[in-house]
Amino acid sequence: MAWKVLNLSPICDMIPWAKPYSRKLRVLLTISLLLTGSGCLSPIALHQAVLEYDRTTAKIQAEILLLNIVRAQHVEPLHFTAVTSVAATFNFETTAGIAPGQAGLTETIVAPVFTATVSENPTITIVPIEGEEFTKRVLAPVTQEKVSFLATQGVEPGLLLRLLAEKFIAIGDNETKVFRNNPRYKDQYIEFRKRVLHLSSLVVANQLFVEHIRYEKRLPFKLPPEESKDDIVQSLDEIIGAEEKGYRWRSITKGGTRVLTKKVRGRLAITNYSMRELSNEERRFLHEEARIHTENTILVDIRPDKPGGNFPIHGFFWFRSFADTLQYVARENSTFPGFDVRPDPRTGPIGPNPPLPLKIEVSSNKPANAAFKVKHHDFWYWIKKGTGGLPKGDTAWNLEAFRTLNQLYQMTVADLSHRPSPTITIAK
Repeated sequence: MAWKVLNLSPICDMIPWAKPYSRKLRVLLTISLLLTGSGCLSPIALHQAVLEYDRTTAKIQAEILLLNIVRAQHVEPLHFTAVTSVAATFNFETTAGIAPGQAGLTETIVAPVFTATVSENPTITIVPIEGEEFTKRVLAPVTQEKVSFLATQGVEPGLLLRLLAEKFIAIGDNETKVFRNNPRYKDQYIEFRKRVLHLSSLVVANQLFVEHIRYEKRLPFKLPPEESKDDIVQSLDEIIGAEEKGYRWRSITKGGTRVLTKKVRGRLAITNYSMRELSNEERRFLHEEARIHTENTILVDIRPDKPGGNFPIHGFFWFRSFADTLQYVARENSTFPGFDVRPDPRTGPIGPNPPLPLKIEVSSNKPANAAFKVKHHDFWYWIKKGTGGLPKGDTAWNLEAFRTLNQLYQMTVADLSHRPSPTITIAK
């Protein structure tokens, strides 16, 4: 490619000592401009590299998640790895020269030789998730705090419960019933789905609350009748000890009776009312009922006198581990497939209600309409993406379910950068 040298004669004519060197100056300035312009290649190359590494890492993580669902479907051991670091060195080189000018032209023309090269040397560190870390993060039951966090991120509670809940324990009328979230137990599965659908209808009506039970814990305190020196000292010690534990003085009567109080952030509950509608004692009682069960449960209290109360629900959702959730999704796509369940007649309008919590497509040929895909045992397993614009209906549900599992995986995997476990380093 030939570049025309800028006409710098007027500038050279203004500098007496530059006139003899006018041609050389023009050539040198042209080379300088070429070298200066090549500097813009560095940030452009870096910008593209960062975006591509981000896309690639996200794609790898999604495909590992999908691969483990497929492994569970084939009754194979689960195995996870994480990319903990990507260190890339970029080398930018430019060269410039000038070919002989063309003869017979009135203006000086040069044909510069200009090349720019970019080389990349990435080092990627991969850490297998195994041992105690695997047990704690993948095999341990999902806690209510993780479910609460996902709910606050906008994940529809019905989708969360269908993915993560192993069963619903219904309490009422002096009896306890268990409804498994497993198509193998058809009648129990239908009752489980109906309760989840009713909660989904409350979401549509904007009448479902997922919040912590907050109440005020009170510690009555009175000075002894005979205020001896020792009694006063002992009382002051008790007051100081209580304040160090978070208690504060508060007047609860017009007469000025004061008690030590402490605000408590209790267990999580799914309700059809706001906790502010209950008295302090009612909230405390609800918390005491909830704390009887383990951290992988959430209390549900849909009361008859509140919106949607024509189908009252009281009990606990019991959550699986992350590994069990993947196995459950695999079973619903193979040995015990889910099926359509219609809502209870008392339930209002609902949103999407697909038969499967997450549908995995299978084909012998490489799919063309896949958001994520992985090949295993000569078959392709994939998640369908929307066609033309944003996904809708069951496709949108499916992608949201896979995204939720990916978010849960992110919450499951700890900081692995300082772990003593073996690492795999790949230098390109």
